[in-house]
Amino acid sequence: MKKVLLTASALVLASGLALTGCTATEELVTAQEDVIGEDIVEETTTIYEESEMEGYEDGRYRGIYGDGGEQQVSVQFDLEDNVISNVSFRHLYYSGTDYRKLEEGEALYPILQQHEQIAEYLEGKPVSAIYDLYTPGDFIEDMDGFTGASIRGSKIFSAIKDGLNRGLYSPAGDFSRTIGEYEDGRYRGIYGDGGEQQVSVQFDLEDNAISNVSFRHLYYSGIDYRKLEEGEALYPILQQHEQIIEYLEGKPLSAIFDLHTPGDFIEDMDGFTGASIRGNKVFSGIKDGLNRGLYSPAGDFSRTIGEYEDGRYRGIYEDGGEQQVSIQFNVEGNRISNIRFRHLYYSGTDYRKLEEGEVLYPILQQHEQIIEYLEGKPLSAIFDLHTPGDFIEDIDTFTGATIRGNKVFSSIVDGLNRGLY
Repeated sequence: MKKVLLTASALVLASGLALTGCTATEELVTAQEDVIGEDIVEETTTIYEESEMEGYEDGRYRGIYGDGGEQQVSVQFDLEDNVISNVSFRHLYYSGTDYRKLEEGEALYPILQQHEQIAEYLEGKPVSAIYDLYTPGDFIEDMDGFTGASIRGSKIFSAIKDGLNRGLYSPAGDFSRTIGEYEDGRYRGIYGDGGEQQVSVQFDLEDNAISNVSFRHLYYSGIDYRKLEEGEALYPILQQHEQIIEYLEGKPLSAIFDLHTPGDFIEDMDGFTGASIRGNKVFSGIKDGLNRGLYSPAGDFSRTIGEYEDGRYRGIYEDGGEQQVSIQFNVEGNRISNIRFRHLYYSGTDYRKLEEGEVLYPILQQHEQIIEYLEGKPLSAIFDLHTPGDFIEDIDTFTGATIRGNKVFSSIVDGLNRGLY
């Protein structure tokens, strides 16, 4: 059976301003602008098969919506027989405000209360109820000038969908080890959780066997484990992560499911047990990489792409905070349009703020050429981003062949995977 919902997607954020130092009235106005946005997306019809939202395994899931560090929704929830429970926000940041730390009486506290209403609403409902987040005004109360219709339901939907896409974070009992067939080449994925936890992983596949696994970033609670040296108290945890790499080398891709029971192959070291290693975060990072598709192809690759619903999408490629591509685009009739970069950071440089004449400005121009190239083309044209030298001009010693098309590709696919924004 098909279910039809009218969705009024929420919208481009109007304010990236920090709220510190504002009056209560200014905070309320700024927050409302941040919720409602600067332009309204026209109403679209969302059609999905009920069966598409069934068949998830029992256990715990975690997902994230991130947007340049300024917006961060990290959500955890349980599923049993495809019914949602125990929804909680692990992180809830908007424009520099940590909403989970707000106390009653503060100007923005009603927004936290509205998010708590979302958690209450989803409790005990089938997983298909997440589509109600497109029309939060139907069940979220208006509070102190903040309307239920303007709550950021689209961001929460995106985070939950991301969690479902990543698969089980913590299984509840037995679970399937079935995994698809993936193309040969290099993949990159990430598990992030509010900036405090960051596992960025890169790996190669050949004939669905995994190799060359490496951690590009490995942060837990502010500690950069890759920089630890022998003799430091937490160094054994780094060694255990290196054991994960050794274990996976050359194995069938389905071996990633062993990361749910790392104590079976990770040694106990200096008080750190193999059973307690964060295998679920590494699993989530690898699964994210698979979901994003090829980062760097090895030879020929498929250009097949599915059919996507008309509307607005948002996706992100992030790599330890140093690399950040956040992109927004529309799809209509499986054609891409209205593409724009919401964030474009590489190695600490915000390319969107560069001005003509600055050394790196040509790279911004080349990214603008990507937008121009894709405008109005069939969605399958995103695969051309694997060979950007074919359509990006060389500018001031910056060649089109070296433009970071793979990062843009990854962020677009991420947006498609998350569904309509």
